[in-house]
Amino acid sequence: MNENTLTALSLDDCINQADETKELLLKPGALDEIPGLLSKFFASRAVCVIADENTMKAAGKRVKDIIEDGGTKVAGMHIFPGEPRLHADYGHVRFLKNFMASLGGYPELVPIAVGSGTVNDLVKCAAYELRLPYLCVPTAASVDGFTPNGAALLLDGFKQTLPCTAPLALAADTEVIARAPAFLSSSGFGDLASKITAGTDWIVAEKAGAFGAPEAPARDPVCWSMIQINLMDNLQNSVNAVQGDGDAINTLFKSLAITGFAMQYMKNSRPVSGGEHLFSHVWEMEDLSMNGVPVTHGHKVTIGTLALTAFTETFFADPSGPPAIPKGFKRPSLEEREAEVSRAFDGSPAHDGIVKKSKEKFMDDKKAGIINEAFRDSWKDLRAKVLAKLLPYKELKELLAKAGCPVLPEAIGLARGYAIATARRAQMIRNRYGVIDIAWDMGAFEGILAKMEKSEIYLR
Repeated sequence: MNENTLTALSLDDCINQADETKELLLKPGALDEIPGLLSKFFASRAVCVIADENTMKAAGKRVKDIIEDGGTKVAGMHIFPGEPRLHADYGHVRFLKNFMASLGGYPELVPIAVGSGTVNDLVKCAAYELRLPYLCVPTAASVDGFTPNGAALLLDGFKQTLPCTAPLALAADTEVIARAPAFLSSSGFGDLASKITAGTDWIVAEKAGAFGAPEAPARDPVCWSMIQINLMDNLQNSVNAVQGDGDAINTLFKSLAITGFAMQYMKNSRPVSGGEHLFSHVWEMEDLSMNGVPVTHGHKVTIGTLALTAFTETFFADPSGPPAIPKGFKRPSLEEREAEVSRAFDGSPAHDGIVKKSKEKFMDDKKAGIINEAFRDSWKDLRAKVLAKLLPYKELKELLAKAGCPVLPEAIGLARGYAIATARRAQMIRNRYGVIDIAWDMGAFEGILAKMEKSEIYLR
């Protein structure tokens, strides 16, 4: 793929590449156009509204009134408590399925998700399992999860992306979104910034995949054009979203929505999720909280992005070649690796699933050796590609801080050493190749973590 020949795609072009979402209204007053969307895409069928107490105040009551004034019956409503903060747990999906099924006489019910990322993911999954198309009404530019055909949920203690149909249409009222709490906008900015390292990890994966690494497809030019070509401009233009700036909010939400359309096109989250999300998934499984309040997905991903940026810079630091293999290094056998992963997640509800994933990811010495040699042979070119895409750590930290994001592990309740050490478990949990994997396969992993620990810059 020659990146120099690619051009960014417009929002309309991205929707056309997606095959499930038919329309995104992103404008002031979009709520008023919900009756038109119901008529156009849902034949004005009866609806049920799902929100939480906070998003009900932000938009839910108005959505209900607008729908009823437009002549469509609201068959039922479910309002989750505003406190404690709603968790993206599959148990809520089971509840919503029973709730929707209890609304007898409405076999063609239209679920309407009014909320930020968690409400949307829960409704998305429940609607999919009931074979119901749904409408999404976002109340914050907080995540990239409004538009993908998947929902990131905790199932049996394991954070995973479950296959779901994307919303058929979205009504994103920028006046509502601009009034969202600042921490939600900074969460969305952090999620958008994570596409930087998702991109560099995809470059690494592409090289490894050409020589047999699992879950390491070549970069897709359409997805790359959707997300990566204008990514830095979009980040710069949305940095003031945390202040409620209308143009910045519009850019941030549009950019996040486009990443979801890329997932619809690609049918997985490879274009938008790299090792930084694996850090976040580990902390999600630990129910990471700050002062008793769960840390948002975007803020966990922010620290994960900083950690992976530090790891990537350290791995690619030497222009002459990869980090030296420690004297006497020997890759573990599959049995030894299985035991290591089992110990790392002993007592976790996700234990069995993670052990299975790590076994799928494991490569024998021969295959790993071929990939390692390929990296050494193409080091100069590969390093140039990665570093051209990677925002240097200091610049990334400054940008995130300007956008109101946490930039220190302690800001989300993590000790610095623990945040760095999370890389060990992050490398275990998912069968998706990235820089932490090539470092592990080469025997450079522990040396990189040691350098990060000693650094006066990284995660300080």
